[in-house]
Amino acid sequence: MTDDATAARLDRIRTRFARLKELEAEHGFGVVLADGVPLEPFPGVPEGAFEVFRIIGRIEGSHFRFAQPPEIGSPAALEAQPDNPHDPLGPAVSIGCELHSVPPQLRDEIDGGEGVSLDLEEGDVYHIDPDDYVFLYEHPDEEVDIHVFAPDIVTFFDEYVLGDKYPELVDTILGPGVREQRVRKGRFQGQYADTWLRLLATAGIVA
Repeated sequence: MTDDATAARLDRIRTRFARLKELEAEHGFGVVLADGVPLEPFPGVPEGAFEVFRIIGRIEGSHFRFAQPPEIGSPAALEAQPDNPHDPLGPAVSIGCELHSVPPQLRDEIDGGEGVSLDLEEGDVYHIDPDDYVFLYEHPDEEVDIHVFAPDIVTFFDEYVLGDKYPELVDTILGPGVREQRVRKGRFQGQYADTWLRLLATAGIVA
């Protein structure tokens, strides 16, 4: 059951996604915005994931990719994923990854860099540095920095992907200074190098 606050967020996601598609078609920044597909909820996955990915199939800019994880396509797809009972973070699926560290010519071969994950039990959306994850795997009783962006995936997409907290996402995963990088020459000279940030700025969502 979707509560009123979640329904309002989903409506905003749907409206903004449609508007951003229009702006991308108009300006041609090179951002990919693919529609979602019909999905039927099933146990083991937070319901919000199905709701979000019915709207959004994929978003890809120069610095990040967010896409429907194949695991939520069906119960069989989820069950087919390797089960690791020793994972210190518990069951999760990747809903996004950074592309800034991947050369453009290799993006068809490499999935991406550091990821953004959806916790399948708690429902929150988080990021952990890969080195910290390896340390935690080897020392499960130790504490490491796990950045929880949002308590649920609907809030995450509303605020951090299609909302004004996207710069915070960039700073957290890519580090300070990256989001301020600008295009040095050509048609988009002086605009943000991050094409998704450029699109959000064009829509008036971020400054």
